[in-house]
Amino acid sequence: MQKLSRRQILKAISALPAVSPATSVLAQASNPQPQEWTGFAICDSCNHVPSCGIQFQAQGNNIISIQNWKENPRHWLCSKGMSTLQRLYNPNRLLYPMKRTAPKGAADPGWVRITWDEAYKTIAANMLAAKKKYGPESVMFYAGDPKEPRPSIYRLARYFDSPTWATESSAACRSGCMMAEQLNFGQPNNGATPTKDTKVYMIMATNVWAQPLGWWEAIKAAKARGCKIITVDTRRTKAAEIADIHLAPAIGTDAALAAGIARVLIKENLINKPFIDQWTHGFEEYAKYVDQFTPEKTQEITGVPADKIVAAARLWAQGPGSFTLTTQSLSHNSNGVNNTRGLLLLPILMGYIDIPGGVPFGQPPKGLSMAAFGLHPAMADKKWWNSPEVKARRLDKDELPLWHDLQDQTSPNNLPEWVRDGKVKVFCGWGFNVNIWPQPDVYNDALSKLDFAFATDYFHRKDSHRNMDIILPAAMNYERHAPFGWYGPNIAVRKPIKPLGEAKEDWRIALELGCIVDKPEHFFDGDPEKALDFILHQYEGGDLVKFRNALPQISRIPAPKPGFKKYEDGRLRPDGKPGFNTLSGKLDFFSDRAAKFGYPGLPVYKPMTELSKDFDLRLMNGSRKPYITHSKTRTDQPYLMEIEDCLHVNINPKDAEARGIKEGDTILITSPYGGPVEAKAVVSLIVPVGTIDAQYGWLDNQNTQKLMNRGNRDPLSGYPSYFENPVRIEKKA
Repeated sequence: MQKLSRRQILKAISALPAVSPATSVLAQASNPQPQEWTGFAICDSCNHVPSCGIQFQAQGNNIISIQNWKENPRHWLCSKGMSTLQRLYNPNRLLYPMKRTAPKGAADPGWVRITWDEAYKTIAANMLAAKKKYGPESVMFYAGDPKEPRPSIYRLARYFDSPTWATESSAACRSGCMMAEQLNFGQPNNGATPTKDTKVYMIMATNVWAQPLGWWEAIKAAKARGCKIITVDTRRTKAAEIADIHLAPAIGTDAALAAGIARVLIKENLINKPFIDQWTHGFEEYAKYVDQFTPEKTQEITGVPADKIVAAARLWAQGPGSFTLTTQSLSHNSNGVNNTRGLLLLPILMGYIDIPGGVPFGQPPKGLSMAAFGLHPAMADKKWWNSPEVKARRLDKDELPLWHDLQDQTSPNNLPEWVRDGKVKVFCGWGFNVNIWPQPDVYNDALSKLDFAFATDYFHRKDSHRNMDIILPAAMNYERHAPFGWYGPNIAVRKPIKPLGEAKEDWRIALELGCIVDKPEHFFDGDPEKALDFILHQYEGGDLVKFRNALPQISRIPAPKPGFKKYEDGRLRPDGKPGFNTLSGKLDFFSDRAAKFGYPGLPVYKPMTELSKDFDLRLMNGSRKPYITHSKTRTDQPYLMEIEDCLHVNINPKDAEARGIKEGDTILITSPYGGPVEAKAVVSLIVPVGTIDAQYGWLDNQNTQKLMNRGNRDPLSGYPSYFENPVRIEKKA
């Protein structure tokens, strides 16, 4: 491979031709019948998590139709996936680098178009100046939504020598539940679909009806085979209505509910004691703790009838059993990790671990990390991230010691304090959304005080880019080579169109910046395809060109052989010893890792913030809808606005009647921390009395993040308590 200097890289970048939509139209006019061809892309609407495949037909560089990529393991395109084509050709797309010309704080930033050469030189100069004056950790790297850029930004932060690397997952997404899985199991595992051997299935706080990937169909098929279903969910969702037993605990009481179920299982000798004795740690402490949670006491705490608690425990014992766990909602209260840990102890009590019909413990191709989307240790240099010297420079080490110990991503939720104290001077953001945080104006104020900040995005975002110095145009999912789709040992590479305007894919932006601020050889000369080929060549037979030539077929890389009870022969631990990858080497009822940092070793119950006379309802801020993800699927994809064009809030009929509210009324929501926020009322039994729910991500006077309490967080994960806040509602006059 030819090695290029930083000067050569920058010269090559600045020499790239500018292709405007007008230029494209003129080219089409001179060639009225461009060649038609078939391309392949990955949908990024659901945070890129499912990686659903898209096959498209193009004429020249214009996509004319899209369809399911039937060879892809995930080939179900929903309304979000279908509307990505509308997003691609949205006339409001950001297509050129822009810089502000007005001071921060001005109503109009005065955006003007600049060249990539100027953008890169300005960004690199500010990054290097901060590094020299304040140290590399003063430069913060952030990947928001979509998650696709993570591997390239990991690498950029590593070679820039900055451990101040954060993501929307370290702010408020999946990693809170993942912490609970790591503490109990020693690895991430949020369950699986039921198999033919599954006799009982527990749905933990997730409306699987709205999930992609065929989950709902698999659960319906299991029920038809006679599999019994227990759903744990505060709301009466479709997943609750399909259940044989629906347990609807009050928000934040899941640890108490789990303890109540565990007590019944223990008292009636329904547990798998031989498995517990051999493969678990801390059972006696947990059994002693749950003894106080009688069915009657548990009912008093959770609101779940005592007889239902007993019936659910007895049904759960009729296994083998498996489960599916929410990716995030359980972790969005001030006891989120422990609430999640409590529920995850239920399959452990029964020994439903890595057995036929139970919950499998999968083994991906060695090194690949699902949560990082194609990231391989060789790409990110995991040894560097986990070294004591680097860990010691993390800004969150004293604020969240358990998080700091478990994760290599920094928790960014104290960014305002870091800026105030001079710890962060420069912000480098990809897909950054300031409204991921409670009280977003506090974070925007902090961003205004930075020495420099830039963001890469599909569109200009008024809220998030208000205090950026430069915004860069990102290529969309149809225009990207990286990353590949990953489905166990199956790999789906892409065949994209060229980016519109002067947009560049996120990987290219991160890698080209790396070439300028560091050495080009660390960043594959700025080429995402070289980076992908490097990752694939870590595996026998992996090769980007070969895999692309195989399209539409999906390629395969070596992976461990499947099997059950892998904990018996050392396949679940990096040292190859039998057991699990926890400090104890076993499944943990009592976590020595949590206790080491002063947290309760057991998943204890903790009461939520009390309601009051003035704020007498609890808001679940972040309930999901199948056609919305965060704030991006609104005006970016206007087709989806035809399904829902404003914030809608579910309210129980009794609560609505007491307040004189009817279906479709405009209501105002106020909390002790902000408001009012405006919404349309949906009178529905989906929420219990005393609770309302909302889909966050609406902006301006519909922005529910302004109602949140920034100071009330889970002390283990640092996550905000989005599902805990007291509010009041009233009909708008």
